[in-house]
Amino acid sequence: MGAISDQQRDIYLKEGFTTAQIDEIEAGVDAGLNTVVYAKKELMPQQMYQIRMGLAHGVDIHKYAEPEYDWFQLEEIRLGLEEKLDVSKYDSVELPSTKMHQMRRGLEDGMDLTDFLKYHADVMKELRKGLVSHIDLVSYVEAGYRADQLEVIRKAAEEGLDIFSYIDTDFQAVALEEIVEGLRLNLEVEVYAKTVYTWMQMEELRLGLMSGVDTSYYSSPLYNRRQMKEIRLGLEDGLEVTEYNSLMYPASDMYRIRKSLLDQRSEGTLRLSDEGEGADNRLGISVDISSDDMTAYIFVNASAYGNITKKDIMSTLRIAGVTKNIDVRLVDSFLAGKNLGERMPIATGRVPVDGQDGFFEYFFNTEVERVPKMLPDGSVDFQNTDWYEHVKRGQKLAFYHAAGKGEPGHTVTGKPIPPKRGKELAPLRCKGVLVSEDKRTYTSDLDGRVELSGNRLEVSKILQLKDVNMATGNVNFDGNVLISGTVSNGVTINAGGDVIIDGFVEDCTIVAKGDVILRKGVNGGGKGSITSGGSVEGKFFESVSVTAERSITVNYSLNSNMYSGDSITVFGKKGLILGGTVFAARDIKVGNVGNDMDVRTVIRLGISDKVREEQRRVENQLMDCDNKLKVLENGQRDFQAKFPAEIRNAMEMYIKIENAIYTINLDKQELLNRRNEIMRQIANTADAMLTVTGNLYGNILIEIDSKRIISTPATNVTVKKIDNRIGIFQNTKQGKG
Repeated sequence: MGAISDQQRDIYLKEGFTTAQIDEIEAGVDAGLNTVVYAKKELMPQQMYQIRMGLAHGVDIHKYAEPEYDWFQLEEIRLGLEEKLDVSKYDSVELPSTKMHQMRRGLEDGMDLTDFLKYHADVMKELRKGLVSHIDLVSYVEAGYRADQLEVIRKAAEEGLDIFSYIDTDFQAVALEEIVEGLRLNLEVEVYAKTVYTWMQMEELRLGLMSGVDTSYYSSPLYNRRQMKEIRLGLEDGLEVTEYNSLMYPASDMYRIRKSLLDQRSEGTLRLSDEGEGADNRLGISVDISSDDMTAYIFVNASAYGNITKKDIMSTLRIAGVTKNIDVRLVDSFLAGKNLGERMPIATGRVPVDGQDGFFEYFFNTEVERVPKMLPDGSVDFQNTDWYEHVKRGQKLAFYHAAGKGEPGHTVTGKPIPPKRGKELAPLRCKGVLVSEDKRTYTSDLDGRVELSGNRLEVSKILQLKDVNMATGNVNFDGNVLISGTVSNGVTINAGGDVIIDGFVEDCTIVAKGDVILRKGVNGGGKGSITSGGSVEGKFFESVSVTAERSITVNYSLNSNMYSGDSITVFGKKGLILGGTVFAARDIKVGNVGNDMDVRTVIRLGISDKVREEQRRVENQLMDCDNKLKVLENGQRDFQAKFPAEIRNAMEMYIKIENAIYTINLDKQELLNRRNEIMRQIANTADAMLTVTGNLYGNILIEIDSKRIISTPATNVTVKKIDNRIGIFQNTKQGKG
């Protein structure tokens, strides 16, 4: 029988509840929640789910349990409450969930985006991301730039490129991207950063600048993109493009003429003019150039000895177009009668030297491993492990060395080859850090812990305490909490960062957005709980509930419940899991499980109920999006069939339909991204396994993705699912399955 009886289920059905609604009520009853808050017929199952999840996480979501809030809105409110944000900033029924989402993300980063609510959600998103990167885009929004344009501008500014000198509201986002690419390559982007060009014309001009050709031959905006391409290709091949760069020629004719000129040249003798060919035949000197124009070769007939001068050789080279890096010593060698009758390299082009990429120089240890030190017996030392680096306010943390321009090269014919400018790195995303005006020097804005994670540099506050007990009171701090003494019964510690406790921990509640490190261990007396948005590490767990979004590391666990979104490692030959329920999505590695007394212990692996619930929620929301889009798109087609564009585009209802389609498609894309992430999480659990390097005792319930077995005594084994069945396999080597 489920959490509610068949009789109660029938009552709900008679009252008009759907089976999906009843399932949500039952899930709440099963979790011991006050389902009266959301057991309302007017609430959709998805709304019920959001309220139930809020109740499960202990947040005050009661006043939002109203049908006026759709489930997207409820989710944003619930997540904000769970993160202890001021949701009153965005909890209006009138506010679309997409804007709620941006408000919540802003509050997470310590920003109040209330003044930006007048803008569309995607514009709010760019403003928010800009503020995170210390890039103020407000004036550009007010000037009329769209979200896609703002995104290009923001990303370019994050790379340190001077995009602001070239932008215009009339540029499409793809045109701005052409300007950005030119800036990355250190090209003269002012040649094409003009609104008279389409982005495709801009691309052709950019490609010409990259090749070092004279773009003035095709810079007229009257040329279309294909005409520009034909002229550019001709210039790159060294053709006389004036024979076909007239606007009277369509691109197809330009192509034909260009190919004809190439054919004529290939049929001639080694790029020499008629005069050159005559001189070649008369003097016995011939010149040819490699296909990449980087090497020129010369052949001087032996019969020419005594009959040619240095001027003859240099003239022949000039006629062939060879003007750079000529080996004069080889010319003198020919005149002296050496190397005659041999094909010799006479000139070599200069390869451009690309600029060095920009890089950050750091003035603190960026590689604090936060990994406990291994002891000889296989257990780990949590007491003498460094977990973070402490910095002082005003301390220099990093300096950015800008990318180099590089050195240009050239071909043997003198055609310049521009270097590739070094790639600039995006500025660091900072919190608790001051950035100099030139965006190169980073200093700490406070005393605290410094951490570099990817492109994010953060200095977070540290609250240092000796002991925490009922006399000192509970701890609520939005940074890291470092406790050098003990934590006594009955207290609550709530931290926005990490929690590190040097002494023993008793029956208490610890909630941290970051990691929790217990250098000695915890005895929770059956009531204590530890919840971490990161990892939990401790010397031992006794009679405590431990939940970690990432990994759990411990020397032994007695009668404790552990939940890990990734892995659990119980170190050492004496490492032990005894009693309680232990779950990990990916793997559990342990020395011993159970004991001779057959104490019941539950080991679970694979896809968590939380992930499955979220998968169902996302699929339901995607289905709802598709249903909404179907209705809206039908309405859109009706308007398009009944009214010409100039009339329907001015109709308020049609505009609302188009806006709704746009917004729902944004929501759908976010949901698709989330579904892909969930599928990656599920794929990551496909090979979930339990590895026992010591003894696996009997009476251990092992469950992998709903498949169960009860263990019999075994030593040094791996337990995993194969062909939809759970098997126990002897390890051939210690710890190997």
